[in-house]
Amino acid sequence: MSTSSIKSCIATLTFSAVALGAGTGTAVAAEPMKIGYTNWADVMAVVHVAKYVLETKLKQPVQLVNADIGIQYQGVARGSLEVMMGGWLPVTHATYYEKYKSEMDDVGVLYTGGKNGWAVPAYVPESEVSSIADLAKPEVKAKFNGTVQGIEPGSGVMRAAEATMKAYDLGAAGYKLQSASEAGMLATISRAYPQKQWVVATVWSPHWLFQKWNMRYLKDPKGSQGGEEQIHAFGSKQFASKFPQAYAFVKNFKLDLADVESIEAEGYSTNNYEAAAKKFVDNHPEKVKAWLPQ
Repeated sequence: MSTSSIKSCIATLTFSAVALGAGTGTAVAAEPMKIGYTNWADVMAVVHVAKYVLETKLKQPVQLVNADIGIQYQGVARGSLEVMMGGWLPVTHATYYEKYKSEMDDVGVLYTGGKNGWAVPAYVPESEVSSIADLAKPEVKAKFNGTVQGIEPGSGVMRAAEATMKAYDLGAAGYKLQSASEAGMLATISRAYPQKQWVVATVWSPHWLFQKWNMRYLKDPKGSQGGEEQIHAFGSKQFASKFPQAYAFVKNFKLDLADVESIEAEGYSTNNYEAAAKKFVDNHPEKVKAWLPQ
């Protein structure tokens, strides 16, 4: 064999060893795709189902990246995140969407029927408090301690809450909008509920809290909270070309509102959203089949 032929064989063998993982016989792992998420129950349910299907059915590694909602939109627009799965339109995230829509791909609607609102425990008499407008009554304000319990500043829920405060002139009535994490909001309800203390909180559907506590939405005659929302997946401009199989899956990925709520409830009760996602996927093979690229 000539010297040039020997060199050619060595180069070929070296390339093959690298391609197979330095001679181990195992293929080099695919690049992980990054999915943005927040620690909100609905988003946790959706992204963990997506992650489980991508990793077990499509062999696509996934890296979940926790970030505030505004950072997620920015990350998708800049390409540092492949996709986010909690885009609420037409109202909740309208500001973010308008800012970044030309730099993102609207991959599709994951589910419909989302709703924002303010809710109170059912033990708060509806005869005294049936709508947000009723909060301005002095005797009602005193029982709520002049506080509306919110979540993270900058979230779509809080932007809507700020609009509601203005629409009903609740600041002038002596109310403050208290920001906190979702966990903080839930803790406030949890403390108040056993004592039947009056509490009003910024909430949304789907959410497991409605299964744990008997809560009702307050009417919003001014429409400041918006109507029914669609929950979208937004991808980077490079998502489809960089991860074509994953992109096809996300485009096919559809859930019912009841699906999201059942995964949330399981994830909350077990404190394990990964296990809840696996249970849902394993119990719904026909849904999964429809999601996978053909």
